[in-house]
Amino acid sequence: MSTGIPLFRKIQSGLDLNGPQLNMQQQPVGTACSVASGIATFIGIGTAIYPPGQAGRNTNTGTVTHQWYKVSPAIKMVKLLPNAPIPDEYLTKLTEGVNFVGTATTTLTLKGLTSPTDNDSEYICRIGYTPNELSPNAVNEPFDSSIAIVGVQPTLSITTQPADSTIVEGVNTTFNIVATNSDPSYDFGGEIPTPLQYQWVLDGTDLVDGTIAGEGVVSGSKTDTLTISRTDAALYKVFCRVTSTNANPGIITSTEAKLDVATSRALLKFERYSQGTVTVEAEERDLAKLGSMSFRADANRNARIICVWAPEEDVEVKVTVGGAAGASRNGNRGGTGGISVFKTTLIRNEEYIIKLGVNYEQGGGPRGGINGGGGICAIYHKAKMIAVAGGGGGAGTNGRGGDGGGLQVAGEDGQGSSSGQGGVVIQQGQLPVYGMTQAGRTGIRDFDNDSSGSGRISGCTVGADYWTSRFSPCDDIGSSRMNNVDGSRISNSTEIIRGYKPGQGHRNNGGAGSGNQGGGGAGGRGGQGARNNGSGGGGASGYASDEVELLPSSELPTGTQLGGNDDVAFICFETFIATDDHTPCIPPRSNAINNLRTVHFAISREAAFSNVIVFRKQSGTGPDTLTFGPNGGTVSAQIASGAVYTLLSHPGKLRLSGNTLQLEDSTDNDYNDLEITPDRGTFTSSSRYVA
Repeated sequence: MSTGIPLFRKIQSGLDLNGPQLNMQQQPVGTACSVASGIATFIGIGTAIYPPGQAGRNTNTGTVTHQWYKVSPAIKMVKLLPNAPIPDEYLTKLTEGVNFVGTATTTLTLKGLTSPTDNDSEYICRIGYTPNELSPNAVNEPFDSSIAIVGVQPTLSITTQPADSTIVEGVNTTFNIVATNSDPSYDFGGEIPTPLQYQWVLDGTDLVDGTIAGEGVVSGSKTDTLTISRTDAALYKVFCRVTSTNANPGIITSTEAKLDVATSRALLKFERYSQGTVTVEAEERDLAKLGSMSFRADANRNARIICVWAPEEDVEVKVTVGGAAGASRNGNRGGTGGISVFKTTLIRNEEYIIKLGVNYEQGGGPRGGINGGGGICAIYHKAKMIAVAGGGGGAGTNGRGGDGGGLQVAGEDGQGSSSGQGGVVIQQGQLPVYGMTQAGRTGIRDFDNDSSGSGRISGCTVGADYWTSRFSPCDDIGSSRMNNVDGSRISNSTEIIRGYKPGQGHRNNGGAGSGNQGGGGAGGRGGQGARNNGSGGGGASGYASDEVELLPSSELPTGTQLGGNDDVAFICFETFIATDDHTPCIPPRSNAINNLRTVHFAISREAAFSNVIVFRKQSGTGPDTLTFGPNGGTVSAQIASGAVYTLLSHPGKLRLSGNTLQLEDSTDNDYNDLEITPDRGTFTSSSRYVA
């Protein structure tokens, strides 16, 4: 029987045969921060636990390592075994830099966090073990901490601040604010996302919806759009508080806007349209304070349609109109356009369309008949024609054109043996709805511009096919932006009550002249074109509806006349003052060197007092007076270059800062109670303005 021989000797070893097990002594905990700080800190402390019997050995001197990682959101789609490390493809190793501090330590600091980019981002601390020469690796490395989530509270911001508004007593205005929450879905820590909350404030008092006698009306006080009116003329201050329970800070305040409430104003607004697609000019005019508002047919043939309306209240106006002159020829003058002065009331927020004509040779429309006929000056109240001044006939080689008639005045016959006859008068208020062509046809798609006969303007806007299939000629369209022929809208025009339908209106109704013969003027009833012997075309008649009342004056005893305007068509609006003489307001000629220019005066008001500064015209062409204040905003006047105005009246003390006239009405010497800055012309002193 053999004896066992030991193959191994029992020798004491200094080498640890079993490595430690890694674990977390402290897990990182999710936290929230504001964008204002943008800083979040996680603490994760790892530990190495050795097997029984090894815990006290001096060979267990390996090092526990820490490395922080950002976890991809895609990990949510991966099912991991318990305590299994996250696969490397779902981790981004963090390195030291501006945004990460302590990436290889127990404490990670995140900086520059933003919302919503960094909200709900996830991080882990990966624990490792670096052994010495006598200890083995940890049995479970790498070991990952639990995931820690950072919540970055959203920020509130205001992208559109409320703007100043000037209105009259009792009229509504709106203030708008656009505020955003950088992360409206933020729900960290179980918070429920909430919409933004708004509170409008007037002069330090939170507004409440409703009507308060003696104060005004409020609606939308807790929305992003405030609608408000005041019954007392004064300067008010408006702002909005925006709140979100999830944001930090949870409340922001808009800038302060001025609500400048004025007493009754004769305010008109206008827009001029080009090619039926765009607004090329838009302004407003306080007729009582800054004078008349006038227009000539624009040399740009694509900008001869003008819309005028009263935005605040009905305004009674004095209107002067003139039809276009016919073209001259071979030393014979074209017939002049008729001139009239009348009164009408512009109804608040309702459309008044003005068509200003030229003679045929100037191109575009509206215009008179072929061979120099002059075009109309026509005014529509929504869909209905209310006033027409007739254009003059074009001259022939051997005779002048006939003059056009003002409102309710027949056109004059042209000169020559075969001249065109002037247009006959249509009784006031009796213009038929449908007009007719020069050949006497009344179809909505009939055009007979080559005929020498006398056409007639339509009493209401018939319009193009789009409109005839949807509306009768005299129907209103309703609240709308300016309408195009095809039913589209001019996007940058203003929404008011409209009825004008572009297209057929029988406005180019002057008879055609051929060869050496002059064409007829266009008007209520067009003038005939001349037929032979180089004769002149007939002038057109004018027309007035029952909405207008002629205004006699010392210069124009019946308020209307045959001829008088030897230029393109024009119109002029003034305030109606019953005691005035009502003389015609004739704008400068279209080619005048010192033609009227629109001067915009930017007015800033900080005072509660009602301050008014008045300048009086000393020389030149423009309004007799310029009145500034008490309200702020931008106001405009039409003034010819070189006109001089001198100070008439003012409160307090004045000084000049650059080209800004400043008023001090009390004793604080801030000189900001009323400030006036023109965009053209110069205040040469605190008492003199030169256009």
